[in-house]
Amino acid sequence: MTPKNESPFVTIWEAPRATIRRIVDSDPRLHVNLLFFGGGVVGMLSALRSHATFDIPPLFAAGGCILLGLLSVPFSHMGAWYMRSIGGWLGGTASRQEVAAAFAWAGVPTVVGGLALWVLQFALFGTELLSPERPTIDAASPLLLMTLRLAALLLGVWTSTASLLCFAEVNRFSVLRSLTTWIVSVLVVVLAIGLPVGVLLLLLR
Repeated sequence: MTPKNESPFVTIWEAPRATIRRIVDSDPRLHVNLLFFGGGVVGMLSALRSHATFDIPPLFAAGGCILLGLLSVPFSHMGAWYMRSIGGWLGGTASRQEVAAAFAWAGVPTVVGGLALWVLQFALFGTELLSPERPTIDAASPLLLMTLRLAALLLGVWTSTASLLCFAEVNRFSVLRSLTTWIVSVLVVVLAIGLPVGVLLLLLR
């Protein structure tokens, strides 16, 4: 159990199931859109760093982050509707809003931790993070760079773990069934795309 007066931004790290149960029982819409927006911002920052082939102006980067953050809100709700449907096939009882809350709050490690990590990196390396030329980064301690990468990896792993746990909790089923739902959801998408493409290729032969 988590103390009722403790912030869910804190307890979601250590007790995701109890935290999301407390949230959906009181206010399943709590900060959901804000967290989805934050997830889009972190995603855009990661994309800009990974694919920077030219110097990206800070204003352009900021605009891209805001745009993707805004787009992440409706698309995340669509994803919640999809996962709620798949979960329903396997006996899940959650509403779409509860599933949205589960995914939004499970993303706290990536959103809060990820943004803190980006602030630290900008403090260390400045706008080199948005440039293909990175002399300061290249000259940095390998241990520092490895630590930053490991921190980002751990945040992603904990978000994935929290997603499984929170999705299981709101649907009132096991973590194994939660994992099965994820696998089925991927297979449905693959089949929905792969079958028409396969049939089209056969017809064009």
